[in-house]
Amino acid sequence: MAVKDKSLFSLSWPLVVTFGIGMSLPMLDSWFLSRRSVEAAAGVGALMPVIGTLFMAIHAFAQAGASIASQFLGGNKPRHAQVTQTIVITGSATLGLAMGAILWFSTPTIVSLMGLSGEPADAAIKFLRTISPAVIFRALQGTLTSLVATHGYTLWNLFANIITLVVNTILNIIFLEGYFGVPEFMQSVYGVAIATGLSWAISAVVLWIVVVYLLEHKTKAMDIKRGYYVLLPEWLRIGIPAAIEPVSFQLFQVFMVALFVRLGDVSMESRVFAGVFAMFAVVLSVGFGSGSQILVAHLVGNKEFDKANKRMHQSLVWSCTSAFLIAVAVAFFAQHLLLFFYPKISQETLHLAGLLLWCDVVLQPFKAANIVITNALRASGDSAFPAVFGTISMWTLGLGTALFLCYGIELGAIGLWLGMASDEFYRSIANYTRWHRGKWKSKGVIR
Repeated sequence: MAVKDKSLFSLSWPLVVTFGIGMSLPMLDSWFLSRRSVEAAAGVGALMPVIGTLFMAIHAFAQAGASIASQFLGGNKPRHAQVTQTIVITGSATLGLAMGAILWFSTPTIVSLMGLSGEPADAAIKFLRTISPAVIFRALQGTLTSLVATHGYTLWNLFANIITLVVNTILNIIFLEGYFGVPEFMQSVYGVAIATGLSWAISAVVLWIVVVYLLEHKTKAMDIKRGYYVLLPEWLRIGIPAAIEPVSFQLFQVFMVALFVRLGDVSMESRVFAGVFAMFAVVLSVGFGSGSQILVAHLVGNKEFDKANKRMHQSLVWSCTSAFLIAVAVAFFAQHLLLFFYPKISQETLHLAGLLLWCDVVLQPFKAANIVITNALRASGDSAFPAVFGTISMWTLGLGTALFLCYGIELGAIGLWLGMASDEFYRSIANYTRWHRGKWKSKGVIR
């Protein structure tokens, strides 16, 4: 069966589980770190938006390339898809290598600008410095995942991510408990970081085997040369705007975390710990959004615009509904979840984190809508609008609302969280209006 004829659910459910596993990895790191020190877990958690900024840039370029390949596959142009894949893989590896080097040299500056000090700052520097050489494997992992999903083999992505989770868990236990004569220095933040980096590398190798043997992909030097002249302009046309919005969003999150840090340790720890559990509500949204992105790209490549529109709206309904229900459930059980993962958490942090998760009930439906609609726009080739409007909106309307609620009417941390909710609201309305007007129908790579 052609990918474009598959159901949204059959494509999406492995992606939902895959993203859920991927989301659990930083939670797992945070859980293991909290066994040593809550301050160390908070410090590393506060820097996660920085790491997310790098990964979002790589992931956006990878998804843009995968969407181009999907359009070629939908339009029955397999040779063009093959060349596109070669360009995306080599480009992402180069980007990952460069970003790993940037992370290594800029870590102390980043930690200082975030306003961290003491044990949280020390843990953050050790963690970022240690994982920076492994960023290239994380880049390849994300890129190969996108390409495998493009061909409809989402179950293989699930398999690779299960391996990542198992390896990460086993290595964390071995390193932190000092089994098999592990050196003492690895029984700390270093061990958690090394476990994460090695799990990325193993997952990338598994996915590469899938791409080579299942997708029968062959990387050829002539494809790189051909793609540089023929396909690189299209990749950059879609990829650069596609990267701007998520990177800007992650930088916005970095700035917001810095504001939480300046409100005090309780606010900072509450933001980090609540943010970990808020990710539960995003799992289905990202899965359905990614599934509809694959379908939209294939359908746009075959000029089936009405079906593409139907798939997007189907995903929109499922994502918004599930995000709301999960956010309510997480908020309801917040106290139990927080105490289980962070048994050393203070009562003040526990109370504030619980309130933030109730505020998250307002945020998640609009966040889900943003994920689905933005992915659909990128899949069709119309990536410039969500990038431009999203960037302007979050740094004007979103930030302005957050500062007003935090300092203007003195809601503090709750005001900052509600400000993030307002940003998602503004962008979801604008992106849906863009989709409804139908300009995306003329943005595909197959003219």
